[in-house]
Amino acid sequence: MALPFLTISPRTSRSLQWVLLVAMAFTSCEKLENGVVNEIEFPEHDPRLAVTMFVSPRDTVLYASIYQSASITDTAGSVPLTQATLKLTQGNTLLAEGDSSNWSEFPSGPWSSSALMEMSLDEPLDLQPGVVVLEVDASPFFEPLVVSEEVPEAPVVEHVFELFGDSSGYNHLLTLNLDNRPGVRDDYMIHVELELKKWGPDGEELTYWWDVGSEAVSDPRLGYSSGCACLLATDNGEDNVSMENILLEVEDVYEYDEYGEPIEPNYRLRVGRPAAALANHFNSIDAYFDALDNPFSEPTSVQGNIPDGFGIFGVSNGVVIPLTD
Repeated sequence: MALPFLTISPRTSRSLQWVLLVAMAFTSCEKLENGVVNEIEFPEHDPRLAVTMFVSPRDTVLYASIYQSASITDTAGSVPLTQATLKLTQGNTLLAEGDSSNWSEFPSGPWSSSALMEMSLDEPLDLQPGVVVLEVDASPFFEPLVVSEEVPEAPVVEHVFELFGDSSGYNHLLTLNLDNRPGVRDDYMIHVELELKKWGPDGEELTYWWDVGSEAVSDPRLGYSSGCACLLATDNGEDNVSMENILLEVEDVYEYDEYGEPIEPNYRLRVGRPAAALANHFNSIDAYFDALDNPFSEPTSVQGNIPDGFGIFGVSNGVVIPLTD
């Protein structure tokens, strides 16, 4: 005998639907009340050597950050390797060296580090064309590190400085003509600075240089870089991109002496050419911070040139041009 199909009346079906909805609601409310815990396992961290150092001709003080990286779950953070030794050489010439006696505390935290190796030089750093080598020995924790970088060519800069020459008539105008070398990418770190003099705690006169330059007009070749805290100009490796007629606005700042008399401002222009690895480092820092502010962007990493580690050995070459007498 054939069995009849099992059927449910419409009224019974609606009743079952209401029972299901009420059960789901109670379950959801219980999860909201008790919370939902998802445990995320972080991968084990393999400590890496993290080294950061910038050098340029005429430097009188060199700083180096030498740390052991730490996991994101390590509340103590990265550890300074104060027992490490450092050597900076070019050919057979020892340019600088540092050890545990050179570490200093910096409460303001340059490079996001509170402790740095600080090396004061007897003479301004003399970098010649060719390769400069950084050696760091952080044994027994890491193998000795050797990084080589080519010293870039000094930039060729032409400029015109016009007092109160900007469109508002209140600030100054600086026009730059930079070089575009065929077949290579040209990057330029630009600082326009005003000299400030202050009295130190022991009555000595201290000199500071304050950045007062910005874009006068929107320029795709130029932009502020948080990596170098400078205006970074580039031709992106294109030979047909002119690097001439870059317009900068220079802030007019009033300074007064102890008698209330105005002080004639003293401006200077600093233009540096970074090595390719250093320019890539600056650009990656800007991309990293841009990604933090955009929830739809892909995460980016900061580029460096430390083998099997983190950081940058950044070499640049530059010129300093007085704008006022």
